Amino acid sequence: MQVHPDNPEIPQPRGPLAGYCAFGVGILLSFFAWIVRTDDLVHCFAVSGFIFSFSGILKGVCHLSEEIVYQFRPRYRSSLMKALKACFNWKNVCVAVFLCFVSFKPEDCTRILAACACIMLFTGSQLSGPLAVEISAICENRKMNVAHGLAWSFYIGYLKLVLPRLKDSIQTFCDKKGNFVLKCKDTWKLHILMPLSCTIPDKLEEEDSNIEFLDNLPDIVIDRAGVRKRVYKHSLYAVYDDAKRPHHCVLECATPLLSLYEMSKESSAEFSTEDRLEQAKLFYRTLKDILDNSRDCRNSYRFIMYDDSEAAEDPHFLSKVILKHLQQQEKEEYSLSEGSEVQTDQHEAMSRDPTLMNSNDAPCSLMSQQYTQ
Repeated sequence: MQVHPDNPEIPQPRGPLAGYCAFGVGILLSFFAWIVRTDDLVHCFAVSGFIFSFSGILKGVCHLSEEIVYQFRPRYRSSLMKALKACFNWKNVCVAVFLCFVSFKPEDCTRILAACACIMLFTGSQLSGPLAVEISAICENRKMNVAHGLAWSFYIGYLKLVLPRLKDSIQTFCDKKGNFVLKCKDTWKLHILMPLSCTIPDKLEEEDSNIEFLDNLPDIVIDRAGVRKRVYKHSLYAVYDDAKRPHHCVLECATPLLSLYEMSKESSAEFSTEDRLEQAKLFYRTLKDILDNSRDCRNSYRFIMYDDSEAAEDPHFLSKVILKHLQQQEKEEYSLSEGSEVQTDQHEAMSRDPTLMNSNDAPCSLMSQQYTQ
């Protein structure tokens, strides 16, 4: 089972295992067909391949009827070539034509027509439609999921703009208020909450009494999309542990998850709770991949993704999750700083000028009495 290295709840992109299995099953069935053969095996394979290819052409003809009658102008701008490319796989057409000329026999007509008729009836009754896993794989591979659009929109329209300016905003805040809260610059990051349920409170302190809003950082003002001096805000929070010691961080929720939650509540969106959970995981994975490859946003964010299905049982569930990530972050930063100090000491030791060790004792032989027992 492929899981994300950061969190086992996040699935990795689907691999080629299904294709390998299909290839292996095809070889196994071919071996069985060779064992029980009662006819020319090569001819049987050729006819079966032609049936499969020709049925694909027939499906394309059916789709083309819909595209020509109702979708020709709005989707294809009255271009017949674009409609044909959308409805037909030209490799499949070439294979069908080749097999027809190479292996077609008149006595095969009944078998071919009956098989194609069954395939078309199954297709028309939607008994042989694509599986849910096939649709999901296609959407993931072609970046067609809701999560992909939301992740890119969140990055392009927000994170890419504010994260490079975040540390300057924190520095301005510390200069004005005094650097008594955010003392370590290595932790000057935007901590982004990502609950898998997509339920996001407007005020975090109402969700957990151990979370306290302290203040807003100085506004980040940017001219954007025709809006002059558009304002972006970030909030500073204190998160208290069991000993009531405060831990400070810049904290907010991933607002696109709220869109997923609202979509699941709209019947017209046809977006189930299971779809919402899958898209929330894909949103996390996609956004992490985007930001990991962004030089401008490096070391200025930290995701806090958590399963809040049992949050109702613990009134301080959210603060405990945040504290866990903050403590882990402190350990990571400490180990990095400790490693850099060791490297610095080694570099200084290697860069010192060599010194000679002088002695006032007279030289003596190895066989002298001083060195014998």
